[in-house]
Amino acid sequence: MNYTIENLSLENSEEYARVNALAWKESYKGIINEDYLNFINTEEEIQKLIGKTIEGLNDDSVRSFVLRVDDKAVGIVRVGKSRIEDYPDYGELYSIYLLDSVKKQGYGKVLFEKAKAELKDMGYTKMINGCIEGNKTNEFYQHMGGVFVYKTKLSIPNGQIVDENIYCYKKI
Repeated sequence: MNYTIENLSLENSEEYARVNALAWKESYKGIINEDYLNFINTEEEIQKLIGKTIEGLNDDSVRSFVLRVDDKAVGIVRVGKSRIEDYPDYGELYSIYLLDSVKKQGYGKVLFEKAKAELKDMGYTKMINGCIEGNKTNEFYQHMGGVFVYKTKLSIPNGQIVDENIYCYKKI
């Protein structure tokens, strides 16, 4: 595997945003409304996402990274303090997204291990994450030791409500 993991920066923020949008379209096909997935991949929406990504660069409580394979941005990972009220002393894996072209090649595990290492560096010993029901990544999180703790409702910006499975890792 010829890869690098870079800290999110001004220089790679556009690639981060583009990978995020395209990975949503690929990962949530058949789960999230297709019109919305197409909408978030329009140039106008990607430019807005780039702006939000750049704004987030000043947030020290969140760490974000870009995965490059053969010098092409193909994945992202983002971690920080848990946003889930029931788990205030946990770190949270906010997202791991990979483009379909590099899935099932071990890069998900690479990003998962990066997430754990960063959360440990931030002082956390436990981790939580959510995954939209129907997404095949639920199996990945279980394989990585995630214990299903409950299901909640998640509101997508288009107004769609989906089920989200919450996974807990008591030791990272």
